[in-house]
Amino acid sequence: TGIPNLTLRVPSYWLKKRVQAGFLREYPVEVVYNTVERSVFKPTIGDFRKKYGLEGKRILLGVASVWDKRKGLEDFLTLGQMLDESYKIVLIGLTQPQIDRLPENILGLPRTNSIQELVQAYSEADLFLNPSGEETFGMTTLEALSCGTEAVVYQDTACEEIVEAFGGLAVPK
Repeated sequence: TGIPNLTLRVPSYWLKKRVQAGFLREYPVEVVYNTVERSVFKPTIGDFRKKYGLEGKRILLGVASVWDKRKGLEDFLTLGQMLDESYKIVLIGLTQPQIDRLPENILGLPRTNSIQELVQAYSEADLFLNPSGEETFGMTTLEALSCGTEAVVYQDTACEEIVEAFGGLAVPK
């Protein structure tokens, strides 16, 4: 604190509210949303379903660079117990130990360095789920929406702002 002429930029109104409630409240806060490259993140035909044997399944997709309780991994595990075999949860970004512990109705994939594979996964999913409770923006949600896939997120998160602006649904935790 005490820095003159400082303005903070954050990627969501959700985060702005938290900054203004904390020790940095003396500074002005501007919201500047993150963006995605729309020439890359767009509906794309690919072989993601075929490659992973997902033909005839309703794909519920989740993507994160690190999966833990905060990102909603436990919520996906709970959801998996509620679904019949017509659904397949696909989680991208898991570690090998996490993948090894998954139930059969959840396909776990490691983090991919291929933007094209990620775009195909987003495009071929039936629904993108982001059960994270602490996103400052939620880039994966915006990426999925840009690829033409509806998204469901939790209320009272920055992701709610994304679905309000670009489509999708925010539900209670």
